[in-house]
Amino acid sequence: MSSSSASTLYGKTILLELGYEKGFKAKQELINFLREQHARVSYILTASTDYVFTTNNVDNSKTRRARQLGIPLIDVDYIQQYRSSSSGRISTDINKFLIKSSEDQENFTRTGTINVSESRPNMCKINKFDANKIKLWNSTDENLPCFDELTHGAIGKWAIFKETTDNSHVFFVLELQIIPVQYYNPSTSDYRLRFRYEKQTITEGKQQDKKISFQYAFGNDPNEQQQLFAFYYNRISTMPRITRIRDMLPNQLGSKLLLRSLFIHRLDTQILDENVCQLIESIWLESVGDVNKILSVSPEFITLKTIVEAEAALLELKTTNDSAAATRFYSLLPHQPSCQIDLVKNRRALIEKLDLCQMLRDMLTVNELTNWNVKAPIEAKYRALKCYIEVLSSSTPEYKNIAKLIQSSSDSSEQVLIHNIFSVAKQSDSLNFRSTLSHQRQLFHGSKYSNFLGILSRGLVMPKMVVEDFGVVRTDIGCLGYGIYFSDSISTSLKYTTASTARPGRRLLCICQVALGESANYYSFAPNLTKPPDGFQSTHGVKRTEDNQSMFTDNEYAIYQLDQQLLHYVVEVSWAPKDALNIQLERLPIVHHQQCALDCVSVDVPTTIDDEIIEIAEQDYGLICPASGKIIPLRSFHLRAQVVDTTVEVVLYQVYYNTSSTPIEAKYVFPLDENSTVCGFEAHINDKVIKGVVKEKEQAKQEYREAIAKGHGAYLMHQEEAQ
Repeated sequence: MSSSSASTLYGKTILLELGYEKGFKAKQELINFLREQHARVSYILTASTDYVFTTNNVDNSKTRRARQLGIPLIDVDYIQQYRSSSSGRISTDINKFLIKSSEDQENFTRTGTINVSESRPNMCKINKFDANKIKLWNSTDENLPCFDELTHGAIGKWAIFKETTDNSHVFFVLELQIIPVQYYNPSTSDYRLRFRYEKQTITEGKQQDKKISFQYAFGNDPNEQQQLFAFYYNRISTMPRITRIRDMLPNQLGSKLLLRSLFIHRLDTQILDENVCQLIESIWLESVGDVNKILSVSPEFITLKTIVEAEAALLELKTTNDSAAATRFYSLLPHQPSCQIDLVKNRRALIEKLDLCQMLRDMLTVNELTNWNVKAPIEAKYRALKCYIEVLSSSTPEYKNIAKLIQSSSDSSEQVLIHNIFSVAKQSDSLNFRSTLSHQRQLFHGSKYSNFLGILSRGLVMPKMVVEDFGVVRTDIGCLGYGIYFSDSISTSLKYTTASTARPGRRLLCICQVALGESANYYSFAPNLTKPPDGFQSTHGVKRTEDNQSMFTDNEYAIYQLDQQLLHYVVEVSWAPKDALNIQLERLPIVHHQQCALDCVSVDVPTTIDDEIIEIAEQDYGLICPASGKIIPLRSFHLRAQVVDTTVEVVLYQVYYNTSSTPIEAKYVFPLDENSTVCGFEAHINDKVIKGVVKEKEQAKQEYREAIAKGHGAYLMHQEEAQ
């Protein structure tokens, strides 16, 4: 191929706008040919687009916008001519296929080409984007512009890519962040728009190594920022061994703003695994059951003000030993007679009552979202925790690494049986975690089973807690003072756990990423510490050996700031000899949202599927049963939209309910504007998720018929031309 013909399409960004004249196969052949010529095929029109290939009768918003931007409209016949011109050895003049405007259509139809006069060279002039002219900032640069992303910021566009090599994984994160005009404050943000680029390289080996780099570009021009995003997107997406990640919930990947956006979306659409359901139901029953055993008043009648006053009474009792404070506590939180303990003489019981107040706080926060309904759907209980939970498969490397960590840190005289490992992500912890602090380790933290309702809903709390209304503090402390304690031994942390009453023989344990920073070593107890010594970020109670004569029987680590820990896993275990192993537990009864069982009945399978137009009234959109013509009831819907300049991404989540006792075949009809494109489809049927995949029409019909014949749920989607 000659250099002149090679330069026509090589490296160009091309948009195909062909309407309905060309079928799917023809369009796909064009796309494949353009990619063979090293052209970039875009699905979005931007000022960086080089050519729009179209036909003479297409006149829509994209072609009109292209003319406004000075982007040439080229008749798609040029590609056919280019392909057939002796494999490109004969140069084909692209200007002869230029479509000028609607006024020239008659001439174009008659001659098949349009001559470009020298007096109008501007028609082919391209408003080309030059990335080299954009100022890029590194995260360590001085005078880095301010951008307040978390107060009013929003994600306009985002993309996550992964490159896999033999010994490393490289992640690329692109974000276009926006502060809406009505919220923009020049005193807190220098610009209204920010492009963010992140690259993480994770090298596998004996010790995992991670390298992270960031780049930013700031501006107030949406078009310029979109072009920069498209430039990076095209550059990365065309690299070898690159895949785009769409269903990932990154804990430490992307900005805090992106993490927040993805976290909410993931919670909204998650289908709960049965083991996750059992975990949620058990901690729910455990906490409510504990309170009902202790108190003589129903917990739903307890207010936050009552809890605060009860805590104040306990802390006054701690300081003064005044029995009147104990009387006031029991009047605020009436107890069962068997649970009324003399708090003046029993100091340990005083700390347990403070723990009770904390548990009541957690229950009040979570149960208000479900109206204190113990029989509330499990989905409602789960979302009330505001915590993402996913069970790990035992075949994954992640599970095996955690299992190895557990087994290697248990005493030889004990046996720890792992039942489930749950991956956990809390948005607040992930946003605030000090990921740049040195000496990070995965450490264990043990707690009572009934405490996990609070741990999952609000995270770990410091033992020192200021009660503003009364000016007093909580004083339940450990050997290293007012901190959150961790251990590198599971046997040590298991001492602080209790077995479940709802699921006998099962205990829960936290595994956290802890940013220790510089640790101050202690060999004797220091119960009055409120913070680490100057120059240190944590403390370490060093385990006793023959050489050091330490007072600590095990390694203990304490941190004094909540942002130094990040909950990664909750592990369900049995611990011998404390627990009986291999107990066959009965499943706790779970109530699902709109739960109903469908009897298996025969369904007539159509032998052919015609591309008929569904004759319906204008308002009859949604899930429709063709046999009866009735609309399936829409129970609820959730709509989320993100707007960037002239582009809008809309996610619509609709819940339909089949009131019939038998399965039905239904058609989903949704009206689309001519400028809209369907970019994804999912159907959630009971506990199944069906995702849409683009396939050749006849193949899709055949697979649909086979799925229906086998009794499986299936969806067939196709676009119909407007009448």
